[in-house]
Amino acid sequence: MLTAIMDHQHFTAIHHSKEELLNLRKSLKTFTCPHCSSPLILKIGNIKIPHFAHTSKLPCILETKKETPDHIWSKALLYKRLSQLFQDVKLEHFVKEVQQIPDLLITERGYRIAIEIQCSTIPLSEIKERTEGFRKGNIHPIWILTQPLTIGTPLKLTSFQQGFIRFSEELHFYLLHFDPSNESFTIFPHLTPVSTNSFFFSKEIEIPLDTFTIPVSILPPDQANSLFLKNWKRYREKWINNKIQFSSARRDPFLSEVYREGDTFLYLPLFIGLPVIPHMTLIKTHPLQWQYYIWKDVLKKSPYFTREMIYSAFMRRLENGSIETRNFPLHSTGSSIKTLINDYLCLLEKLEIIQKKRGKGYKLTAKWICPKTFIDYQQHEHDLFPKLKHILKKD
Repeated sequence: MLTAIMDHQHFTAIHHSKEELLNLRKSLKTFTCPHCSSPLILKIGNIKIPHFAHTSKLPCILETKKETPDHIWSKALLYKRLSQLFQDVKLEHFVKEVQQIPDLLITERGYRIAIEIQCSTIPLSEIKERTEGFRKGNIHPIWILTQPLTIGTPLKLTSFQQGFIRFSEELHFYLLHFDPSNESFTIFPHLTPVSTNSFFFSKEIEIPLDTFTIPVSILPPDQANSLFLKNWKRYREKWINNKIQFSSARRDPFLSEVYREGDTFLYLPLFIGLPVIPHMTLIKTHPLQWQYYIWKDVLKKSPYFTREMIYSAFMRRLENGSIETRNFPLHSTGSSIKTLINDYLCLLEKLEIIQKKRGKGYKLTAKWICPKTFIDYQQHEHDLFPKLKHILKKD
């Protein structure tokens, strides 16, 4: 922690030089925790930023946070930058009405923003709970991930790191990351999944700390559709081949369901597994799998169907565990799932797979006939994929 009580006043370590802090420590000044009133010790080393630590083992809300050196350093850097932008920025301030201590609290014209810096892995349920707590207190929370990333193409993110993905109209699903060692932010925009933990993204946006603002002010980047589409068919085929090679129909509920239905897994139509950008990022289950369930549960059975029927079938699969969403505690999923269904139906309509009827209904334009040979399936690819590529580029 960076704040303490000294002589009945708040004392912040980062406001003073190392020499001043050493002199204070020699003067035997006493420091106490502003939250639990326990004694604190001022730690001044050659590697870590000077900070306070509890000397007793009595429980304190701050002690549960287990701050790493990167966390303390990130907090100091962001405090310095945000204090240049806002008049009222508090470090480690206890917000009584929500019983929480954000790393930083900004108050501007009666509007409050809580900054939470996260270096270590904690349960995503805790992030969701704390986020909801802030919102109930009319405080806007901003979570900043500082945990090192495995950066490449595609970008690999653990389940915990995916929990920091959020959505905006300009960036779609994106990740904001802060690197305290380089004193810079990176935004990975237009995240589009190609597997459970791998994502394509458009060109990352670097923001030096000394230009960082809240709200984040950037020009909308080019979308990543071209790179993703170039690789979409290959990743779809890779997923199918992995299923065939490493899964057994007896042990894999999805494969078992496909075979029981009498469908040929290798020759499923290409309009099952479509890249429904951008909201497909929300769904952890592969697009081929969740779109097959829509095909099996509704499209094959009903000569006429509606969006509501598709949505209800999707939600039933979600409830029984056949479909999984990614855990995005910073993003509301309900309306996004409806948008995903709408976008998928719109894509099918543009591909002339379905046709809108009077009112709210749709129908299939033609019955799917499974190809008998690989050459027949290649013809299906030849007919559909260029049309899909043109539609997505146009969108």
